Amino acid sequence: YEMLLPGFALVLARIAGLMLAVPMFSSSQLPRPIKIGLVLSLALMVFPAVSPSLPNSLTLGQAAAGILGEFVIGEVIGLGAGLIFFGAQFAGKMISHQTGMALGAVFNPVFDAESTVLDQIWFFTALLFFLALHGHLAVVEVVLGSFEKVPPLTLWPGGLTAEFFASILQSIFEMAVRLATPTILALSLTLLSLGVLMKTMPQFNILSVGFSLKIVIGIFIMSVTIGVSDGVMTDALAEGLDHVGLWLDEVSEGVIHAG
Repeated sequence: YEMLLPGFALVLARIAGLMLAVPMFSSSQLPRPIKIGLVLSLALMVFPAVSPSLPNSLTLGQAAAGILGEFVIGEVIGLGAGLIFFGAQFAGKMISHQTGMALGAVFNPVFDAESTVLDQIWFFTALLFFLALHGHLAVVEVVLGSFEKVPPLTLWPGGLTAEFFASILQSIFEMAVRLATPTILALSLTLLSLGVLMKTMPQFNILSVGFSLKIVIGIFIMSVTIGVSDGVMTDALAEGLDHVGLWLDEVSEGVIHAG
């Protein structure tokens, strides 16, 4: 056990970084013992499969020095896996501001921040698509592949390129725009129609009718969009994992050149 402990510590650090980056695992709604149990259980399942990638002679000092690098790799994988959640929540936030529902923001324990009802609807919609598309299994495959491409204690600083984070942010924004555009377009047409109606009928009270009408139309169009958003969700999940794969390939090339 003393010989296996340093290698297991490195695997545990990479799994912990993954868990802390994915919103559904880092939620404060999950009790801390359950989080620890999930990390330990997944690390115990992954360790036998990745043990050939671990260094033959490894001390506790070497493992302690490499824990930070393994944690960073796990965070990067978790960021790519969580792209679908971040994009969905951003879409809900855009729609909330357009409908005026952002005024009723409440605390969301999943993100430890304030959010609106529409944000939470989009988040749990993304969670359902994530599970239906077997995203959790795809993430496990990426984690297993990461140990083959980037073995423990081989992370080099040049692999943490700004292009990866820029591409992740770009993908999040693109996904949010694709999900929110139908609702925002419908709300813009509604405002335009209300403006024309107010000009033709000055006695029309747009303040009392327009606010409620925007909410009704926004929720209706958003519900229709959710029903046909499977393609966007699938593309976002695949794109996030592709970004992680490209980053791992880049780091792997650096490891080969360094070697």
